[in-house]
Amino acid sequence: MSHPSRLGKYEIDGVLGRGAMGVVYKATDPHIERTVAIKTVRKDLLDADLAAQFMSRFRNEARAAGRLHHPNIIGIYEYGEHESVAYIAMEYVDGIGLREYLNRGARFDLQQIVAIAAQLLLALEFAHAQGVIHRDIKPANLILTSAGTLKVADFGIARIDSTSLTLTGMVMGTPSYMAPEQCRGLPVDGRADLFSTGVVLYELLTGTKPFAGSMEAVTYQICHEEPRPPSEISTLGLTPALDSVIATALAKEPADRFPDARSFAAALRRASFASGADNSETTVINLAEVPLQAPATQVFDDATLATIERRLVRFVGPMARILVRQAAAQAHDVRELYTMLGAHIVDRTERDRFEAQARQDDASGSHGGHRVAPSGASARVAAAAPSTGSRARASRPLDQAFIDQTTSRLAVYLGPIAKVVARKAAQQAHDSDDFVRLVAEHIGTQERDAFLHEVAAGDGGGSR
Repeated sequence: MSHPSRLGKYEIDGVLGRGAMGVVYKATDPHIERTVAIKTVRKDLLDADLAAQFMSRFRNEARAAGRLHHPNIIGIYEYGEHESVAYIAMEYVDGIGLREYLNRGARFDLQQIVAIAAQLLLALEFAHAQGVIHRDIKPANLILTSAGTLKVADFGIARIDSTSLTLTGMVMGTPSYMAPEQCRGLPVDGRADLFSTGVVLYELLTGTKPFAGSMEAVTYQICHEEPRPPSEISTLGLTPALDSVIATALAKEPADRFPDARSFAAALRRASFASGADNSETTVINLAEVPLQAPATQVFDDATLATIERRLVRFVGPMARILVRQAAAQAHDVRELYTMLGAHIVDRTERDRFEAQARQDDASGSHGGHRVAPSGASARVAAAAPSTGSRARASRPLDQAFIDQTTSRLAVYLGPIAKVVARKAAQQAHDSDDFVRLVAEHIGTQERDAFLHEVAAGDGGGSR
């Protein structure tokens, strides 16, 4: 796909990534010789019935975020339109998204996690005071610079309180990180951002999301189930005080959460100090000390993983294969592996029964000690990825069942525009592989691999 050489006055230097509805470019403002990032939306990709709403929301991003001048928020410079493209020029940040760190198996210590959360809460405190709600706090929108500064990106669905661009009942946000009121399409305030921050904090502390599974399973859990206390999963030695902070942040009712970001930050500092972390607001994140993958000394053997996969498949279906491989790349023992996988089981009774199997295996010695040394880094990569080879298949014709199944997975990443993207891709695709490739182009670079793994696991599992 060719890219423009210019957008307005800006000279395009290269591609930084792809968003839901367009490309993010690295560019130069020749007038002041400043490097910028340019986020675009292709108008021709918008559904005709929704185009006016999306463009209004995109312009609203520039107005809302343009007045947020804060060291932890990516600055907005200008809104413009060029032929079939609308764009926003913004501050260029030389850093890596938190989602990319997590995808690469990064393990932060407690002090680093508190420093990340404290900066995020400072940004939200400022934005909320200006009447701006982010509405899509998630790791992919949190950028860490080499100096350890957190920058909050993409106020793309932010809303100024005095406007009412959000349609009644229209869910905006990324499902795994949405507050219950967002899942229900109800009005939201800054406490929805605090809920999302609680989800991000939970993931940093434990290495797993508090709500996991299909879109339907995630939204049900968010609205009706309490996640396991982080101290039961984390290896960081967390105290009940930190469990309490997370429980308050993830309360189902907004009135039961922290009233504002400042209160959340204060409670987190107190609880982390009790856990032995430095509670200074000036703590610097030394990214050079953050390991980017679990220690590559041992991995679970294939027989162990196959046994666990057979047990998990009855609860989550064909996704069991990829979930087991991903968790095995992070878990240190069988119990931790079962705990990580149990988070994907919706029914609490079934989840407890599944995790109890780990204790039985430990007692019987059936496979608790079956770990083998890998031959270099490639062994860990193999453990984290689904096997291909003999499972390779020729692409099959595109059918409605596959479109519906893939659209459901796509909605976890794109929200309500997934149906629009899928419908347009189905009109252009020649087969199922072509369809997946077309829809995947609309997912941010950091999350695209996870989506492709999910589709591959579901499709492969269905043909067993």
